[in-house]
Amino acid sequence: MAITVGLDFGTHQTKVCIENSDDPNRKTYEFMDWGSHNYVLPSTIQINKDRTLCYGSIDMGNVLVGKKKKYRENPGTLILPNEPTMPVLVEIEEPVMPPVPIYEYITDHGLKCTFPMTDLYGIGKPLPKREDSKNQVKAWKKKCKKINQEYQKRLTKWKQIGPSFGLPKPQRPVLPPIPEFSDQQNEGIDDINPNMIASKEQIAEYNRWKVKCDLLRSSHKKAIARNNDELKRYNHKHQLWVDECRRLQSVHDIRVKQYQESLVEYPMVFRYFKQATFSSYNWDYQIEAKDLSVLYLAYIIFKLEERFGNNFAIQMGIPASENTFRKIKSFASGLLIQAIRLVEEVFENDFDRFISTPYDELIELIPTFEYSDSLKYQYGIMILPEAYASLRSVTSNGRIPRGMSLMLDIGGGTSDLSFFVIEENGEPHVYHFESIPKGLNYFLEYGENKIADFSVKKELKDLTPAVFSKAYKDYKTLIDRIVKSLTNFLHDDTISRGFSKHSFTYAIQNRPVIYTGGGCSDIRMRKPVLDFTDVIYLDKSILRIPNVIKEQFVNIPYSIMATSFGLSISLMSDDIQISKKEELFAKYTKEENNRWDAHREHGMYED
Repeated sequence: MAITVGLDFGTHQTKVCIENSDDPNRKTYEFMDWGSHNYVLPSTIQINKDRTLCYGSIDMGNVLVGKKKKYRENPGTLILPNEPTMPVLVEIEEPVMPPVPIYEYITDHGLKCTFPMTDLYGIGKPLPKREDSKNQVKAWKKKCKKINQEYQKRLTKWKQIGPSFGLPKPQRPVLPPIPEFSDQQNEGIDDINPNMIASKEQIAEYNRWKVKCDLLRSSHKKAIARNNDELKRYNHKHQLWVDECRRLQSVHDIRVKQYQESLVEYPMVFRYFKQATFSSYNWDYQIEAKDLSVLYLAYIIFKLEERFGNNFAIQMGIPASENTFRKIKSFASGLLIQAIRLVEEVFENDFDRFISTPYDELIELIPTFEYSDSLKYQYGIMILPEAYASLRSVTSNGRIPRGMSLMLDIGGGTSDLSFFVIEENGEPHVYHFESIPKGLNYFLEYGENKIADFSVKKELKDLTPAVFSKAYKDYKTLIDRIVKSLTNFLHDDTISRGFSKHSFTYAIQNRPVIYTGGGCSDIRMRKPVLDFTDVIYLDKSILRIPNVIKEQFVNIPYSIMATSFGLSISLMSDDIQISKKEELFAKYTKEENNRWDAHREHGMYED
């Protein structure tokens, strides 16, 4: 038997598609029936009351209730650091200024007169200025000159056009009178008592007094500044102390909450272990997510080997981007190897013993993680990016037009985005793929809407319109940003290769965006992505899977089954070749190829 198993290990549910290529000219495909024409297996594990495990279903009447989360130490009473001590500030008094210097003189009549020096002319009062007759005459002449210049301008203009239009000749202006001078203008200066005009010695004495006052004021300001600096340093230390107390309080509150939650007994039902195994999804349970993944995969392998023995190859998808694929591929291969060894070597294909073994013993029996290329080929394992697998399912039948397209596979834990080009031979050429850690769970757990994973199942239709709208806006913004970054690069790249600045813009308009995966079954999730406005939903008519066994019983949307079908299409190697986006338009140079090929293949054309 030439059997290839396409294993779509999902966050919410797992799908399996089986390709039988005994007759290469008529390959058949079959979706794994998990009982009563149920073609999806929920990705759940329940610990029963007898401590055995139940896979793919939940029976709340038989579930073990116990401490599910990791035990946390009691953080005890929070001890905060001591508050900084308020500094002792020096008391600063206003400075006592020396008295203003006094000036004394005896009048001609023998009277003694005493004045503060600030009353003297030259210190506290300015000396009046004598009127300068020369300056006044100079100013008068300047004014007269300006008046004459203005008159000459008007006269010249009149001479040019005035007589022909009958305009009157400008009148010569009357100049202001010559200023007159008299001795009365300087009477104020001559009338000042010479005793009230400060001498050089008095000015020097006054300036010495002023310097002493300035020194006292400066010392007073410096003392105030020292106090202010001391207070500022204290306030800074105090703010740091407040911030640290808040941080410690926040950390303590989290630890208290974790401690309290670790004491709570929950129904021992586990979901989302696949997402936690392959991403940074927060997993806070006693049982490791990767161990649950191995046990769940072992259950599936048991079911497959019941039908096919061990004569089949497994092609499993993983959520990965270009940069993470190779690393995660090794890890995923190792998990599958552990699951196969658990089935074949530890339990020797004895399903009854496996299903009756308590979970804590099962975890101890999981073989040590081990990976090598030879082991991977020995067990017939291939690992493919989920984005690539979804792509294979839709491009294998030639229903997608040539040129640039997007595919968005929305799963439970991730959304896998691929940018590809259908070449002349009908094969997809992948230039970019990315796994985004936001899927159906992102919507179900948005904001304060988070639900416990053992409670009543929740779907998108259960969300209020307001919650869905906010979650979708954030989700769509992320998708748009990723696609915009890609198209901006390609736009600049085409310009650098000599295409007009509009060529790529026209080529990318109205291109297909293909939606697949369980998360897009809700029509609200299927929207255009920037210029990719031809929305295609991967239903049965688009997918067109040939020779499906018992197809009449398959009542699951084909968008949910597409990835498993893509994974089941046999490959010789899982060494996926992804072309660099820099290579997409590299061959369409004026020197090497006619630009008509770019128009024919991508819709690019010159202005």
